[in-house]
Amino acid sequence: MGSVVGCLLAVLVLLVGGGVAYRVSRRPSPVAARAAAVSPPTVCAANPAGVQLLLVSIAKQRLWACRGQTVVKQSAVTTGMTVVRNGVDDRTPTGSWTIKAKYRDIHLRGSDANGAWDDYVQYWLPFDGAVGFHDASWQTFPFGSQQYHTAGSHACVHLPTDVAAWVYGWAPVGTTVTIET
Repeated sequence: MGSVVGCLLAVLVLLVGGGVAYRVSRRPSPVAARAAAVSPPTVCAANPAGVQLLLVSIAKQRLWACRGQTVVKQSAVTTGMTVVRNGVDDRTPTGSWTIKAKYRDIHLRGSDANGAWDDYVQYWLPFDGAVGFHDASWQTFPFGSQQYHTAGSHACVHLPTDVAAWVYGWAPVGTTVTIET
């Protein structure tokens, strides 16, 4: 208890002292050493035990696959363009959904005021209508790049082909997908 009070007093002195740092030189207590050995919380910390979750951060251009509170796979991704061109908003929607289906070797076709596309993908996992995960062999800039603002997807989440294959095999239909800003 004495070492905890001493640490608290040092912190209080630091806060009250207006930014003056005080160095406390002592060995950590066994309780503090055990606490330091515990892993820091992960992006999966709120996920229930045993539940599979695909979590995407638009700001970080990152995907994490969680089983319970453990990250089992992570990857750079490319999300939808944030620059609105010709009135077309291609931003990736935020929220939570579930994977609705899984398809192999298909063409994703569409058109808008900026043109038409007919893209062959090896893996397609839709979760919000025409928005989903897929590989993007035509992408010329690195996954995870800030170029997604002007050259990203039409709202989908692009994955490297090997990651798309892994997600296809790992995530059954019904897996929760959460997209965050």
